[in-house]
Amino acid sequence: MRQRLALTCLLLVAACGDRSGATPSAAGDGPFAVGTTEMTFVDTSRPTAANGDAPAKDSRTLFTRIYYPAVGMPASREVAGAVPATDDGPYPLVVFAHGFQAVSEVYRDIYLAWARAGYVVAAPDFPLSSSRSTNNRPVTSDYVNQPADLSFLIDRLLEASTRRDGVLGALIDPERIGASGQSLGGMTTMGLVFHTCCADRRIDAAIPMAGRLAAFPGGVYFGEGIDTPLLVVHGDDDQTVPYADGRAIFDAATGPRFLLTIVGGDHIVPYVAGPGNPLARPILDAVVAFSDFYLKGRADGLDRLRALGGLEHAQVEETGG
Repeated sequence: MRQRLALTCLLLVAACGDRSGATPSAAGDGPFAVGTTEMTFVDTSRPTAANGDAPAKDSRTLFTRIYYPAVGMPASREVAGAVPATDDGPYPLVVFAHGFQAVSEVYRDIYLAWARAGYVVAAPDFPLSSSRSTNNRPVTSDYVNQPADLSFLIDRLLEASTRRDGVLGALIDPERIGASGQSLGGMTTMGLVFHTCCADRRIDAAIPMAGRLAAFPGGVYFGEGIDTPLLVVHGDDDQTVPYADGRAIFDAATGPRFLLTIVGGDHIVPYVAGPGNPLARPILDAVVAFSDFYLKGRADGLDRLRALGGLEHAQVEETGG
């Protein structure tokens, strides 16, 4: 038996029925240089609750970092304001939800993996759960409002992509949208995609990381017709959101579903440590492979996902088919 080292990852896979990936996308696969931009979107239709001494607001503000394929030679770092690689687009969009007390940029290496592979990634800071929240006193309870934040953000990004001016002009494919997030952001992702309270049917693939089936007011998880392809990512040494919570998501899902277990992975390191960390590397590869199959229609996407079991200290199990 192989020694279980910290860098071991365990991938358990189950595919339901004969659901295949998306039709092939014309978007390029890179590797691309990566550009970034920052935008602030204000939803005037929904309020932000009072927080400590800060009064309630009649709107919700989403400061958002956007990563996109850019013109130029691929590099290890992103370039602010780089010229978008529109000739190889439009590209699938991925919206990413940060964890409690985090800010969007801590997951930078995950965004870079996607953007280099030909995706536009939008990562907002939520009004009350980020460390930039009002009064710098983030609260967890506002997660119930965050799925609607992401739906609003998708609306605004798609609108920006229809205009000829601006960095997002003609850059996003409105028919290919994914959602992901870590910790409280993973719970937000589950609400956005799989709960009848707030399911956004535009989402074609979901990757919750270190999340759980958190309660939302009204409705149920995995209601009729909610069978979006799912990749659950969870560390089996997570002391904050136990590994059993990630497995519960996988077990409850009704559509094509995958579980990437990071053996020895805790609640933080695998998601923020960067490509040189052996706990992080499988995640960076897995999110692109899964997205390539279900958002870009790349036939080899699932083969690449399964091939993670070929790592020196990895094991792959697959059920279903």
